[in-house]
Amino acid sequence: MKIIFNDGQELTVQDVSIQADGGLLVKTISATEDEIKAIFSDSMTTKKMTVRERGSELACYENYTKFDAVVKYTAGILGIVMYQEEQAPEDRIKALEKEKADMKEKIDQLEGCLLEMSELVYQ
Repeated sequence: MKIIFNDGQELTVQDVSIQADGGLLVKTISATEDEIKAIFSDSMTTKKMTVRERGSELACYENYTKFDAVVKYTAGILGIVMYQEEQAPEDRIKALEKEKADMKEKIDQLEGCLLEMSELVYQ
């Protein structure tokens, strides 16, 4: 099985899968850690990655341009974790925190309106 990158480079891999958190996990033994970092850190290279096996296209992953980590497994297997832009866990947490702050502001406004309305009712 191999990945063909957007720029034509190829990498032999053991497995490619989407993880529960939305990350793309690529496992390989055919490259060094430095080679992996060079390939997967280039967002133009990883913009489109096609997984092929025996001439058949198994999957195509687009816009996984955010290199997150290299994970070392036993037997020399290296795992590469990639995310789509704005979809890494820390990006999603920031978006949720902003949404929470916006909602709190709206709730505070609604409470103020309710207090004003209740004052008018009791007058």
